[in-house]
Amino acid sequence: MQLSAVVSTLAVGFTVIFAWPQAIRALRHGVEGVAPGAIVQSLVSASMWFGYGAARGLVEVMVADLGVITGQVLVTLLLVRAGRLGRTAAIAAAAASLALVLVAQVPALTAAVVAGGGLLGLSSAATQLLEVIREPDRLEGLSAGSFLLLTLLAASWLGYGMDRSDWAIIAPNIVMIPIAGTITVAAWRAHTGVVVPAVVDAELAP
Repeated sequence: MQLSAVVSTLAVGFTVIFAWPQAIRALRHGVEGVAPGAIVQSLVSASMWFGYGAARGLVEVMVADLGVITGQVLVTLLLVRAGRLGRTAAIAAAAASLALVLVAQVPALTAAVVAGGGLLGLSSAATQLLEVIREPDRLEGLSAGSFLLLTLLAASWLGYGMDRSDWAIIAPNIVMIPIAGTITVAAWRAHTGVVVPAVVDAELAP
């Protein structure tokens, strides 16, 4: 198997399951520490990438983001049930997601949609990072596993994008890796009480 095929398989695999540790943890422990804005943005971003995959015939991108979409829909519903997210906002996010999948099928708009999807994905992670910085000891519902997978999938998609020389994939993932890695460490620390190096403390200081 060629290296490009291996990287593509890893990227798809990590992405398909990325949202599910968060969904499972939210079912078991609630949604404390989960930023509603981060989940909504992730849902819309994944839908934009799904639309991009459909427009370009990239089945692997479509399969990968379908996994994210379904997982984030479940977390969205749990946020609504917990009163952390309004029903109107959830419905608006779902409507926007569907509309952007359709907009991405217009050739002249495909590149703009995927660029927006990349930026929104970064904004989602940054929104969760801000929540971690504000409430570092109230992250019971935040899944370290999901953000570890996000770190790994960002690295995998970075390799995939470099193999295809596709900067729409390369650029957001370069930025995503350190953000997702920091959230992973913060969530793990909150769940285990393990002290981490001072450099991480400095990054998370309010």
